[in-house]
Amino acid sequence: MDQIRRVMVVEDEVMLLLDLMDNLADHGIDSLPLGMADGAARTLCKSDVDALITDIDLPGQNSGLDLAWRCAQLKPNLPIVVVSGGVRPTQAQLPPNAVFVPKPYGINQILSALDRRVRRAA
Repeated sequence: MDQIRRVMVVEDEVMLLLDLMDNLADHGIDSLPLGMADGAARTLCKSDVDALITDIDLPGQNSGLDLAWRCAQLKPNLPIVVVSGGVRPTQAQLPPNAVFVPKPYGINQILSALDRRVRRAA
């Protein structure tokens, strides 16, 4: 996981966001937290992030899937992990550089998903 130093995390459930950020920090990964997808793609372009983790069901006009597709267009090699406790997208509904992890998840599932995306992009 040497190539992942900073991850944008888009999650509207504050406790899940804080827990994920703490777990990522325990593995040496810094987080850029956001609570909604709206504007996140612009923030991504202005920020030095190595990956995106986004929930699907978010407040605002855009979903996490919308964000994943937009970020994949802007940064085609960006590893993306899409999470949800409800919607379960098929791989065809995800950008090519994305993987789905169902909630509830453990940090090892997230790290494994990021690692798979990094190796695939290399």
